[in-house]
Amino acid sequence: MSRFSTSSLCFAVPMVFLSQAALADLTPAQVWGDWQQYMEGMGYSVQGQQSASGNNLTVSDIQLGFEMPDQAGSMNMSMGTIVFVGQGDGSVAVVMPETLPMVMTGTDGTSSSAFKLTMDYIQTGHSMIVSGTPEQMNYAYTADTFGLKLQQLEADGEVIGPETARFDVTGTGLVSNTSMTIGDLRDYQQTGSVGGISYDLFVDNPQEGNQVSLNGNLQNLEMSAEGAIPLLLEKASDTSAMIKAGFEITGAFNAGSSATAMQVTDPVNGDMSLNTSSQGSRLSVDLGADGVSYGGGQTNLQVTMNVADLPFPIELSMAQSAFNLAIPVSKSDEQQDFAFGLTMGDFQMSDLIWGIFDPAGQLPRDPATLVIDLAGKAKLLVDYLDPKVAENMGADVPGEVEAVTINKLLLDAVGAKFEADGQVALDNTDKTTIPGFPKPVGSISFTLDGANGLIDKLVSMGLIPADQAMMPRMMMGMITVPAGGPDQLKSKIDFTTDGQILANGQRIK
Repeated sequence: MSRFSTSSLCFAVPMVFLSQAALADLTPAQVWGDWQQYMEGMGYSVQGQQSASGNNLTVSDIQLGFEMPDQAGSMNMSMGTIVFVGQGDGSVAVVMPETLPMVMTGTDGTSSSAFKLTMDYIQTGHSMIVSGTPEQMNYAYTADTFGLKLQQLEADGEVIGPETARFDVTGTGLVSNTSMTIGDLRDYQQTGSVGGISYDLFVDNPQEGNQVSLNGNLQNLEMSAEGAIPLLLEKASDTSAMIKAGFEITGAFNAGSSATAMQVTDPVNGDMSLNTSSQGSRLSVDLGADGVSYGGGQTNLQVTMNVADLPFPIELSMAQSAFNLAIPVSKSDEQQDFAFGLTMGDFQMSDLIWGIFDPAGQLPRDPATLVIDLAGKAKLLVDYLDPKVAENMGADVPGEVEAVTINKLLLDAVGAKFEADGQVALDNTDKTTIPGFPKPVGSISFTLDGANGLIDKLVSMGLIPADQAMMPRMMMGMITVPAGGPDQLKSKIDFTTDGQILANGQRIK
């Protein structure tokens, strides 16, 4: 099947239907005209048959087209009929049928790789009202139910119906409000909520006998976003160009309880099933000239997996799971911030899994915790989001790390606990002091509790031979000092400007 730009599809479909896109003025003709202007500014061709009657404007046979960069193919979408109704009070109602057919076609430039996707956008009890002034508009959108349903897929000349491929998303209680200000950019603020969403995905490969099904639900969703969109872009698929033109977005997504179930039928490799649930989840994104950052997490995550080669289920749980990532996106001679974080709080496995490597129960089975919290400075040497730059990067390093700060590093598991923090600057002009690596200057401190006791247990379990256990003990003896308790150690590692490495004041290099 053809491969198409994800960003292109994101701009084409959901923005029209969930009131996140297309800006509008306050008369029917201006509403439709500004929708056209927005999409054309993003690089799409827009066509539709217009018919005016009183305060109403009906636009039928709406067609969107997009040419992929570098003659990589094209995408076209048909979206049926939409009616714009003047309300007589300066506002405009956007009226769509309860079932709005959508047909998407595309090709990568060869007829053998063409595809056709037929879907229905379904909603009941819906209302979309545009009000305000031409310079500052407000979209209010509600729907009792909404959904997206795959009807048919044609790929590489083969027709795939619902019995072979199924995709069905339904939601309830949608409320969305978007305020838009048009100036040099399209600035917007948006809030929204959904009572619940459920999804059902099924794919069958009768030739191989494989089947995959995925279904689940999310409850009590809340969303917020704000940002700016350039009025005109030559290439909407070029994220680097979009950012340089002023594009930025900050968004947050929160949900209550969720559950997912996946079933895989595979006569060759064996069947597999996966079930997950959580009591809460969150996701955030921030993209602009200062960089891109992502964050997310879940509360009370439960995972159960059954695989063909194991006679028992794999059961895992975490009270808290979280991640964050922040990196620069624009080339600069100045240092820019980056960050990385990962939390696995109160991680637990079932006794059946523990029994594989610890049948006698010698290791403590208390919940384990891993925390990684890093920050630093880096110098970005290229605009790696530029498609042309990305194609020619090859094995070249896109940037240089200038400094690393360990805000927190924690591993607490099987009766041992390791904690560290510190800060190190990296001199990229000196890669001879430590061959092939920038010279570090700074210090790292750490504590280690229960390490010798853990080594003793691993030896008694036969997981580590007694003679091999001497090596980690010798290393701890060289770089650590007693910390007060019977099995507590600590250390401070210093990296000096003249290239020395000291452990607790003693030179080790």
